Amino acid sequence: MTIATMDKATLRQFRDSVSAGGYIGGADDVAIAAFGAHAMLAQNATTGAHGIDAAVAFTQAMLPGWYWRCGRTLLDDGAAHVYRLKLRGPGGMYDLAAGLAPTPAKALVVAVLSALIEFGEAPHG
Repeated sequence: MTIATMDKATLRQFRDSVSAGGYIGGADDVAIAAFGAHAMLAQNATTGAHGIDAAVAFTQAMLPGWYWRCGRTLLDDGAAHVYRLKLRGPGGMYDLAAGLAPTPAKALVVAVLSALIEFGEAPHG
């Protein structure tokens, strides 16, 4: 499914909010419209004690087949990357999106939202 331009604006709002330490409400009609059945995973990734597990599940649901990594760095409390390999040409290529946030789980959600915005694909239901 392709993300419409209007949906990208919504995704940007969620991304900016989570990056700044905010959260996604799983019962929010806007979140449900954006993430379908995965809205509660987004909420748990950005609010709950099981944030990293929910963030990984959210990543796998929204970007199946993509790889991810997240953690803390010396400069950032939460940093993450999501990427997928695209085997074209001799060296191959990949799509990459990054996220920074107050926790690794939130950073992973930010990276997923950035990928959805940048590459315009979002399987959800």
